[in-house]
Amino acid sequence: MWSLLFVLTMMSKVNSDNMYLTKSIEMYKDLEEHTMVTDNEIFPYVVAILKMAQYISAGALIHEDMVLTAADSLFFLGEAARLIRVRLGSINCKKGGVLLPIQYFEIHPQFDDQSPVYDVALIRLSNPVRFTPYLRSIRIQKTMKEVDTTHFIVTAWPLPGQAESDESNQLKSMEMIKRRRILSVTHLHPLEPDDCAEELRGNGVNDSSSIMCLDTTEMADPCVRDVGAPVVLNDILWGIVSSWRLGNCENELAGSSFVTLVAAPNITKWINSVIRGNS
Repeated sequence: MWSLLFVLTMMSKVNSDNMYLTKSIEMYKDLEEHTMVTDNEIFPYVVAILKMAQYISAGALIHEDMVLTAADSLFFLGEAARLIRVRLGSINCKKGGVLLPIQYFEIHPQFDDQSPVYDVALIRLSNPVRFTPYLRSIRIQKTMKEVDTTHFIVTAWPLPGQAESDESNQLKSMEMIKRRRILSVTHLHPLEPDDCAEELRGNGVNDSSSIMCLDTTEMADPCVRDVGAPVVLNDILWGIVSSWRLGNCENELAGSSFVTLVAAPNITKWINSVIRGNS
């Protein structure tokens, strides 16, 4: 009897996961640009990281009390870490879901803010969260694999572009303000590994073993990245978008978004160590 109950429970879980995955693919399969998400159940692993009420980056819930994000967004906070809050289970970074303080965050020990390599950090929540249809963790890629897909799903809350930050161009439209608060999703296409390595070398980065390049849209602001955005394929987390971009980005084309691959040996080993509390 218990064996039958276990099998039925596991079948129900698989069917639920497949239903979630099918729903997300069907709703967002033809994206070209950033599109606002309309359903809290589609991307329940996406986390908004806030300094007080100000959104600073996205992240991914990978454990009941652990969020993976970009290191650069937390690098200069220091003692201000006590001001960090995370919002989970809501597509609106300003309200809804669950808002929690954090215990601490850890930045990858090899991170250098002058490079996209090892641009990852882990945030431990003040309390484990309870999973719901709107809030759950995502599985992470365990081993390095050759990229053979046409696009990845990338989710984050849009940061204002260079022009929008100027006082003379402050956002006046309520619709634009709303767009900044609502989770957006887009499809970004991976570059060939050789092309990615060449682009990195051209920008002074020789270590490309843990980096994947995603081709940004033509309309993207070259000075803005979806910092901390989860990069997902088939409901598996492949990486986290780095904030790194060219120093003279105002005079350049958008270029690639650089993604730290969670399955890279020096990344996955560190993640497992921090989760176990051995860091």
